[in-house]
Amino acid sequence: MSKPLSQVKRRGVQALADLRSDNQAVSIQAAQNLIGEARDFGLNLRDFLTLAIDVPASDHAERFRDDKGFLSGYEAALAYLNLPVRDDFSRGVVLDAAVDTFQTYPGTRALFPEVVDDMLRWRYRQDQLESTKGIVSQSRTISGVEMISTVVDDKEEDYQVHRAVSELARIPVKTIRTSQTAVAFYKHGGGIRYSYEFNRRARLDILTPYQNRMMREVERSKVWTATTILINGDGVNPAAPVVKQSSLNSQATANKIDRRALVLWLISRAKAGTPVDTVLGNWDAYVEWLELFAMSKVGDRSEADDARAQGFQLGGVPLLQGQVNFVLSSAVPDGKLVGFSQGDTIEELIEAGSDIEESERSIQNQSITVVKTENAGYKLSFPDTRSVYDFSE
Repeated sequence: MSKPLSQVKRRGVQALADLRSDNQAVSIQAAQNLIGEARDFGLNLRDFLTLAIDVPASDHAERFRDDKGFLSGYEAALAYLNLPVRDDFSRGVVLDAAVDTFQTYPGTRALFPEVVDDMLRWRYRQDQLESTKGIVSQSRTISGVEMISTVVDDKEEDYQVHRAVSELARIPVKTIRTSQTAVAFYKHGGGIRYSYEFNRRARLDILTPYQNRMMREVERSKVWTATTILINGDGVNPAAPVVKQSSLNSQATANKIDRRALVLWLISRAKAGTPVDTVLGNWDAYVEWLELFAMSKVGDRSEADDARAQGFQLGGVPLLQGQVNFVLSSAVPDGKLVGFSQGDTIEELIEAGSDIEESERSIQNQSITVVKTENAGYKLSFPDTRSVYDFSE
């Protein structure tokens, strides 16, 4: 179990001085001590330095401020160790300085993964076509084992009233219980290894395209895991029920989303008290979804426009445009959509400090390994907020 964060000892940035020692053994030992302390609190180096470094209390603190005030503890550490993440010619700062620091002081390589991540944020901002951002209700960091919870409703006959709560009547209560099943965590990520000799001759930004590809693969791996749990359940909450398109409209064409059947499915979910605001599908399903909004050959309206014109609305809110978002996941089987409400369906849990071992690896070998990993698990909040729409038949 990690130590409570309230026990982190605040210190000035000069506490990192041994990382810049000319004695390589001292530099490496200082890095191992720093990594060990961060691990004890379940933090990666970025978060630990942000919390532990007291910038105003540092020696020559005015060096570590800009027009917005003092830098964060992590930013001050990079400045103190001479680890810039971008060129700034107006201030005489060049990215090559970071390469020189990593070569001269091996202990500073503990911060190598963080510096590379920051460099990419400045140089390139790529859109993630497959991302958990549109899937999970929230993402939170945990420091220990978490059990999957279950939600139990009071029996309906226990209530004195059902449509309103009268004076002295029982209020409907949902009971949250802890199961005996722990959330399963999976390591998502990859790495790039290159030789120390290569590092001496190459700028850090040569890694940009390779790191971008790796980051995209990490996010896609997380999406695939979340998709599997949405469809099959999390070991406590069961698999999502399947509704066949043909059962809603016998005239529907297989492997093509039928507008009438889709609207009936969305309405049935809303009537059950679990309206769909997010639909998950693969690339082929995305093409079918887009065609719902394509103009028809005989008129100037799309099928989505026709649906709204025919009154397929709930409370005046359109079901197909502006209310139901399509999220891409190539892990969804062909001919299926997964419908759910994002705010109360699936949580993402990140294991605190799970990437700290990658920082440790960076200081131990002559070959340098850049690793981007994240230990993430997913748990369902309610068992009844998901439904699979099968338009394959």
